[in-house]
Amino acid sequence: MGKNQISRKEFVAKTLGGIAVIGIVSDHFPGGSVVQKQRSLGPEGIMVTPLCFGATRTNEISLIKYGLDKGINFIDTGRSYANGNNERIVGQAIADIRNKVIIQTKIRLEENELPSKGKGKKGVDEIRAVLMTKTEESLKALNTDYIDLLLYHDASDENLLFHSEVLKFFSEMKTNGIIRECGFSTHNDKINLIEKNISNRVYDTIMIPFNHKGSFIHSQSGRYEEWDQKRLISVLEEAHKNGIGIVAMKSCSGGKYSPSENIAPSFKEAVNWVLGHEFISSVAVALANFEQIDEYTKV
Repeated sequence: MGKNQISRKEFVAKTLGGIAVIGIVSDHFPGGSVVQKQRSLGPEGIMVTPLCFGATRTNEISLIKYGLDKGINFIDTGRSYANGNNERIVGQAIADIRNKVIIQTKIRLEENELPSKGKGKKGVDEIRAVLMTKTEESLKALNTDYIDLLLYHDASDENLLFHSEVLKFFSEMKTNGIIRECGFSTHNDKINLIEKNISNRVYDTIMIPFNHKGSFIHSQSGRYEEWDQKRLISVLEEAHKNGIGIVAMKSCSGGKYSPSENIAPSFKEAVNWVLGHEFISSVAVALANFEQIDEYTKV
């Protein structure tokens, strides 16, 4: 793995130390703000704040640090965001408090990286080389010896997501202490991936769009997506019962929400609607400024 690799013993010592710190749940955090009690994410005992700092749209280290000061302990990033610069920004922001923060990042296999399409020994070698290289790049960018949650990014191909070499890679990364949990992110037209994972139980965590509207328009691509809300809730409930962690995304993309006529519609209430479902461990919100952080973390 290279100079960032650590032994299982060192990894356990590090992570137990981190859990000892973040596992002490307090309602009050610096700055007088309130963050809801942490929730368990996946089978490894990782505890996260219900609000996850979606760092994908920020290039400000101070903004991430402000969110952490407000009590958020969970950050979402990805290898492909800003050509790897997003991970570097996150790494700088958490440099002095690594064991107090839960980091989720993502890697994926691109079609042009797999000329053999995963077939035969050459295909296996290509898959392993790409995953290994990107994981090493993430470790270096994040300036860390381990990643709490490593997700297969934007999974769509069932054969590739559950390819024996992909599963072997994630399993070895967990055994070697390089990652604590593995998972995948996907979109709602791929609910079959979640259903297969419930049967196979190979991925610990799933990240998927979920909001009160049951649809969204992507803010950058303009792509429209909708889903069968009843079916999705049923599948996510089943995943939760099987110990699989669920992180919601696109929760504000469904628009503002109000639980009653006495409460003004807001994005914060849209997030609260999502968190009202016990199968959700955390909601990743792309926090773009200090005002948004104050809004989501205030009493």
